[in-house]
Parts: sequence; structure tokens; C-alpha cells
Amino acid sequence: MTPIRTQILFKPFPPEAFTEGGLIVPDSVKKPNNKGTIVKVGNGAAGRPMKLTPGQKAIRVQDWGVEVLVDGEQHFLMDMDSILAIENEH
Repeated sequence: MTPIRTQILFKPFPPEAFTEGGLIVPDSVKKPNNKGTIVKVGNGAAGRPMKLTPGQKAIRVQDWGVEVLVDGEQHFLMDMDSILAIENEH
């Protein structure tokens, strides 16, 4: 699957198994993680160059994107503007 224009393919990290206080989160209430990896990116559009690159760790807007399965794993297709922050390279 290849995103077009300003779209990206985002793979969330696995949902958190425990709360910050150490309680177990049941599978029935686990939500997709808003942190993950940018897998593929489109080529950008006129006046909107692609600012993201595959492999970057990022935080997306919670509950945004179209859920798709790639090789049986959960991913999200979304606009690059749905990414709030990327992890800085060291």
C-alpha cells in the first residue's frame, strides 16, 4: 500500500498493557496507541511538500486516520497534518 499526495501510512506501537499507576488494562478497553512509526509517505502536493520520512517515530492525533490492515497488522492512513510531533534524532 502506497499513500498518495500528503497522506502517510502510520503503524501504532502496541497498546499499553498497564496504566501509569500499574493497573492492568483489559483488552476490551485498549485503544490504538497514538505513538508509532511512519511507515510510508506520499510525494506531497503543490504548495504542500512532504515533511515526514519513513522510519520516524511520531505522535498522531488520537482517533484520527483510516484503519487499514497491512500484512494482518493495524495501520492508519492519514494526512501528514495529523502528526503532532516527531522524535528528535540524537
